[in-house]
Amino acid sequence: MRDRVHGSGFSYDVRIGFHEYERHIRQRIVIDWEAETTWREAAKADRPRDIVDYYEANLKIGKMIEAKEYRLIEAVAEEVAHLLVTQFPVERVRVKVTKAPFDMPNVGNVAVECWRSREDFSS
Repeated sequence: MRDRVHGSGFSYDVRIGFHEYERHIRQRIVIDWEAETTWREAAKADRPRDIVDYYEANLKIGKMIEAKEYRLIEAVAEEVAHLLVTQFPVERVRVKVTKAPFDMPNVGNVAVECWRSREDFSS
């Protein structure tokens, strides 16, 4: 079994919504992720080499999704998974995206979750 790294509560204001009127405002989404990686050597040496840098992950995710308009939280999950497995030493990642639907005030939140591996993006 590989080591796992978790990131939870990464929140961003993005243009997102199934309906066009939703995409004209920024809405808060929350991203949680879990990555399979190997950090044993870095931990032994207590050196930040070949690890998932949470700070950099946060910057890259924010820059990527805040610059775009989305219809689906599924699309956000897919793009975040792609970023994490292609730009960090990650073999496989689970990404969960949660949103409080602007157009459904009686709903607390909705969420999607995907598991993706490096092989899923190799083509």
